[in-house]
Amino acid sequence: MHTDRLQTSVLTSSPRPIFTLILCSRSDEYQGNSRWRLQTALNYVGQAVHQLGRQDDVEVIVVDWGSDTPLRDILNLTPAAARIVSFMLIPPEIARVEQKDSPFPEVLALNAAARLANGEYIGRIDQDTLVGMHFLKMLFWLYEKPRLLVPFRHALMLSNRRRISVRFTAKSPSLWAVERLVRWFGRFLPLMDPLPPHLFYQSYVGIWLLHRDLWHECGGYDERFIYMDWQEVDMMLRLTPKYTLVNLGELTNHDLYHLDHGPARVAWSAHRNRKCNPTRGLDDLPETFYPNSENWGLRQYRLGVLPYPTDKAGEQEATLDWPRFKWLSFTFLLLTTSVQIALDMVIIAVQTLWNLLIRSATRVWWFLFAVSTWKNRVRVTQETISGQPLLSWPRLLLTRWNQRRAQRS
Repeated sequence: MHTDRLQTSVLTSSPRPIFTLILCSRSDEYQGNSRWRLQTALNYVGQAVHQLGRQDDVEVIVVDWGSDTPLRDILNLTPAAARIVSFMLIPPEIARVEQKDSPFPEVLALNAAARLANGEYIGRIDQDTLVGMHFLKMLFWLYEKPRLLVPFRHALMLSNRRRISVRFTAKSPSLWAVERLVRWFGRFLPLMDPLPPHLFYQSYVGIWLLHRDLWHECGGYDERFIYMDWQEVDMMLRLTPKYTLVNLGELTNHDLYHLDHGPARVAWSAHRNRKCNPTRGLDDLPETFYPNSENWGLRQYRLGVLPYPTDKAGEQEATLDWPRFKWLSFTFLLLTTSVQIALDMVIIAVQTLWNLLIRSATRVWWFLFAVSTWKNRVRVTQETISGQPLLSWPRLLLTRWNQRRAQRS
């Protein structure tokens, strides 16, 4: 088992936490307000952990990939989030070399975080995923009173996530507004790309959670997968011959929420046309269980993990005061968001109907054209062979066909 760790962590020396959440980001405002999304996700999970009284049982490591201005210096975290969140900066000079032609190599960043994670279990989430209170409660319950059909430490746990519309997130609402939205409407929010139960492993990753020993046993993500998608599926395929895959979303009611980004009503063609990792099915197993070198997770660099500045967290406590008319503004936010979503749905429906009509009209036109062409060919054939001996029909039809071809050319 590969558990060597040459890198030095600056995290607390207290007993090992139970869960480590790892995520990666960059201060580049990817598809809009990415720093707000990251800040909201960190403050949200920090508040949930604080309310559960589990600050010593959860840590969060944010890998800051190649930012010119470190995220640690520009994010505004609450004291509850600052207590559990730490940052691992990958300097731009290292990032440019390691990412090659990939715009953002998640596997390298996440492997680096997994190497330095102190938690007994390591869970990978996106930088704009909210981890719900019910999800955390269920996770601690499963850990302390195992109810799975397999040992908890041998389970490969995956969950899909629900989506919060970009019409809401584009307004960068306050943490208080986000909390109210999830608390009241979270269970009604749609899943991202819902799939049949037997294909749940191909869904969007709300969280990918497993014991730290399993991460180190298989060497983490395949670091050749430096593009987008399928890195979790590849890791599953390497581990499932030995361990059991569990649909964690069914147990937690998918209490994870993605802060959607990107322009509304725009086809994701640009997103989907990005270079992707090779897809693999259940019958297309990876060629090796441990695909990386001993330096997986950027072990060759002595990278550290730094906590969020506690003095800065104290300063931010006052800035998180809510406006006097927060309920009125929240109600207005919900109304405007609902109207915009309804308009989006109407426009999408009209576009779909129009495309359907165009396709139907095209098919009808081709059908009529084929019928008229067929009728014309039947008429010409009848005129050519009418009154002629049966044995001469092939010669007459071939001659007629050559004449028509010569006329066309």
